[in-house]
Amino acid sequence: MRLAAPADARWLAEWLQAAQPLPVAAARARHALVEGLLARPERGACVVVQDAEQGLLGCLPVALVPHLGLGGLAAFAAEWWARPAGAQAEPLLACCSLLADWCQAHGVRHLLLSPALLTPPQAAAAGFVPHAGGLWHRNLSPAPKHLG
Repeated sequence: MRLAAPADARWLAEWLQAAQPLPVAAARARHALVEGLLARPERGACVVVQDAEQGLLGCLPVALVPHLGLGGLAAFAAEWWARPAGAQAEPLLACCSLLADWCQAHGVRHLLLSPALLTPPQAAAAGFVPHAGGLWHRNLSPAPKHLG
């Protein structure tokens, strides 16, 4: 599991089209979204899960959004693209853990997930609570900074 880099955009788009085929226009829009996230890390990140035997298993695109109610930036994940579809919870929770570390290192204090991504027991086990807006919310403390 790792953060995707700009060089991953092409094979990630091919994997997404094979995993969840879309009509041409929608596939181009999805590719532009992922390419934009990978090219501009200040807008968000893409966490990918890979296996040596099966290749790419999942991708969690995350956008950084201002949230006035939470008082700062929040990392928001609306979709989880996975293959095979039946094995989604464990890799997604691992992605959320990596994403929480990334957020803390970059001063992002909140992680928001679409309610469809986790069941209530999965969300509770990963430290998420229901947010007033209907999303799963995980409050993060920033990582301590070391000078020198």
